[in-house]
Amino acid sequence: MTAEELIRHLQALPPETPVLVEGYETGCDEIVGLQTLEVFRYPRAQEWDGQYQTDGKVRPRNQAPFPAVMLLGRREHLR
Repeated sequence: MTAEELIRHLQALPPETPVLVEGYETGCDEIVGLQTLEVFRYPRAQEWDGQYQTDGKVRPRNQAPFPAVMLLGRREHLR
């Protein structure tokens, strides 16, 4: 999803609607921040891997990193 798509979805909601992220193991958490980072699509991701990675050790040689924004929940430090 792009920022433009997210904004379009959010504009359709009442302003008081909470925006949440998945909890560490169960439930949901509030968003506490945003983090900008350089990522690349990880085509060989396993079930436990994210579709995007930041670690250059697994980056395909023909793929350059690109900027992205990650929404952070209050337990993000546990991931």
